[in-house]
Amino acid sequence: FIESAKYDKPNYWDDKRYNEPNQPVVGVTWDDAIAYCKWLTEQTKDEFVYRLPTEEEWEWASGRGAREYPWGNEKPDKKRANFGDSVGTTTPVGSYPAGATPDGLMDMAGNVWEWTATTHEEGEQWKVLRGGSFDDASVLLRCSVRFRDRRSDDWNYDFGFRVACSPQW
Repeated sequence: FIESAKYDKPNYWDDKRYNEPNQPVVGVTWDDAIAYCKWLTEQTKDEFVYRLPTEEEWEWASGRGAREYPWGNEKPDKKRANFGDSVGTTTPVGSYPAGATPDGLMDMAGNVWEWTATTHEEGEQWKVLRGGSFDDASVLLRCSVRFRDRRSDDWNYDFGFRVACSPQW
């Protein structure tokens, strides 16, 4: 994406703390995530549109409206998620299989906050992130927790994203 779209590297791209094999890409803005999804849709030329999940899709996928955490209602622990700054950085995707949803979705809690496609208008436009991150307290890993950011060009060392896909009609 960076090479073919002639796109700037995300912040922390060259920082070894956040760029080991299979770690989620961090330091990306909402605009970066949207641009990547559009590029991916154009490149794959298949029957899908690649995009950020909506906040509602993200929440349903993580908890199905019935679970407090992606894995169930048991409190977070170090076998289920990367949180509480115990590791000090992001970990490779899939490092916490005990924290997977019953559908097998990994890292829905902890590791990185994930941009969603959802925006809210509350006097000004807000972009929504979900999931909590590696340096957050366990209370922020609940499926119902949201973080909002005013700027689509804002980035952080714990902001990443998840790609969803829909059939192209």
